[in-house]
Order: sequence, then structure tokens, then C-alpha cells
Amino acid sequence: MFKSVTPFRQLARIYSSVLSATASLNRQQDTLAQLHQVALQSRAEAHDTSSNSSVQSAQMADRVADLSARLDTIAARPGIEGNRNVGHTWQDSAQLLASLRSELARTMPDNVALQGWNSYAQCDEDGMIRACLERLKGRAEMSGTFIEVGCGNGLENNTHQLLLDGYRGGWLDGSPRNIAFIAEHLGTLKSERLLVTEAFVTKETVRPLVAQFREHLDTADIDFFSFDLDGNDLHLMPLALEEIAPKIICVEYNGKFPPPTSLSMAYVGDHQWAEDDYYGATLQAWVDLFSGRYTLVSCNLSGVNAFFVRDDLVAAFKVYPVDQLYQPCRYWLVGNNGHRASMKWLKQKLAPQ
Repeated sequence: MFKSVTPFRQLARIYSSVLSATASLNRQQDTLAQLHQVALQSRAEAHDTSSNSSVQSAQMADRVADLSARLDTIAARPGIEGNRNVGHTWQDSAQLLASLRSELARTMPDNVALQGWNSYAQCDEDGMIRACLERLKGRAEMSGTFIEVGCGNGLENNTHQLLLDGYRGGWLDGSPRNIAFIAEHLGTLKSERLLVTEAFVTKETVRPLVAQFREHLDTADIDFFSFDLDGNDLHLMPLALEEIAPKIICVEYNGKFPPPTSLSMAYVGDHQWAEDDYYGATLQAWVDLFSGRYTLVSCNLSGVNAFFVRDDLVAAFKVYPVDQLYQPCRYWLVGNNGHRASMKWLKQKLAPQ
């Protein structure tokens, strides 16, 4: 069975679940502390009123006994004791992001990671993509197109926001469940603005799959190409680039290994991630692959996605050394836009006018 969720997405969601569980436990601990305070006050009130009314005192004693039993039940739940310092909160992540951006502004003031934010991306990619595209306007004829290979169910990817901004594009994913979700919530898998395809990407299928998007969009000069699969990405990218010539490419890298370590997993057509560190390719491996065609301009602050710009357009960016641009994995910097994501804005945007 094909796992459409990439290593980082799985780890990020696991971490997000831990944060949610921690928050729940913290709320329980707050409740526990409040109940203890109420119990103490109730005992004091029971003592003060005992001399005035034996009936009132008995009733108060019953309430105190019931409250104590509830406290014992809550306190006995696994994980309650000492949970206050488990994991990170969103506030912790926000503070860390602010600190990272402050250092980035000092050392690499022209790095587009400073302009990161998220609406539907995993982390800060939405802002970085917009910043990259804005820099190319006036330097190249923009086609207003994108292709995203590994789009998930559409609620968390790199190009949902581009559709809302008026771009046309293609989504591809290998999960029938994800594609069914998109079909259900958008009402269609093919429109003038968006073509959605379900397919497992291999060396044999990658070129025709990318070609169908090129034909649908009527251009090979794609503005933005997001490529995020199951670990075979580095082996499949050269084949994809035989069909299109994107201006900007975003790829996932294995952030465990900083430059100059150059590693990529061996190609396995039916590869499934074993939830360990053997996946994808390191940042240096991507830099080596793209040498002479695309140049690394930024990595997002979660240490997951790298942005490359076609060499004929890279003058729009200040190019920093690879080891300086590298960001290590920070799985806790998972995007949080406040409200649960939906397809409703996109369905409205794609509806015939």
C-alpha cells in the first residue's frame, strides 16, 4: 500500500498530536489545581459553619467528600503528574521562529525565509513561495502556473494558496483516499484552473504524468514546481525536468545531515518509509544534482523544504553558501493558522463565474 504522507508530514503530525495531548493534560492539571483550591475553601467553610448548623455542616462534609473522590480519580489518570513541561507549545514555537528570523535578518538579510508564513502549507512555505515569485516578476514572463507532485488531500500543501491567488495548476497524489477527498469537496477533478490526478510515481510513469499537466496548462515554462514524494525524489526529478522547465523548484530534503554530506537513498520502485532516518536525499545531494541548472536560494525554517531557482533567473536573489542556507529539522515548527483548514474557499474560487 502506497504511503502518500511523506516522512516529515508523518513526523510533524505525530508531533502535533503530542502537542495536542500535552495541552489537554495541562488543562486537566489546571482543573486539578482549581479543584484542590475549591476543596480547601469548602473544608474551611464547613469548619466555620459547623457551630451554627449541624445539618449544613453535614451537607458541606458530603460535598467535600465527593470533591475529594473526584480529585483522586483525576490524579490517578496516567500522565497527569509532571506533564507541565512535556513538549512545546505554539507560544514556544512562535518565540523560536522570532529568534530564528532575528538571527537570519542579521546574517542573511536577503533570504526569502524571512518572509515565510502559512495558510495551507506545512510550515512557512506559502510566504516564501510568494516572495520568490514576486522577485521574478519583471525579469521573466510569468505563466501563472504550477505543478505539485505529492499534493496530499489538498488541505496541506504548497500550492493551495496559489490557486486562491489566481494561478492554474496540477495536483498529483498516489493515495486514492486523498484524491477521493478532493473530488468530494471540490466536486470535480478537472477544471480549467486545476487538474487532479491519482497515480504512483516511478521512473516509468513520471514523464507521462508531468507531460499531461504540461499539456493541460499549455506551457512547459511552469512558474513553480513542488516535488515531494516517498523518498525516490532525487532519482525522479531529472526525468520530470525532461518535460518542463520550471522557474522555481521546491523539494523536501533530509535535514538530519548538514552539508557537505551528500546522500540519497537507493531507488526502489515500491519504496515505503520505515519511519527511520533512511529517506530522501540530503541538501547537498540536491545541490549537486541541480548544479549548472538550478541554484539553491533558501531553506524553510522547519528544515524540510529547499527552494531552487533556475540559473537564468537567479540574479533576482542573493546567493548564500549552501552550509549557511541549510536549516536542520525542527519538527515542532508546524504551521498553525488558527482555524481548521477546509476546501470551501477553493471550491468558491474554482466555481464558474
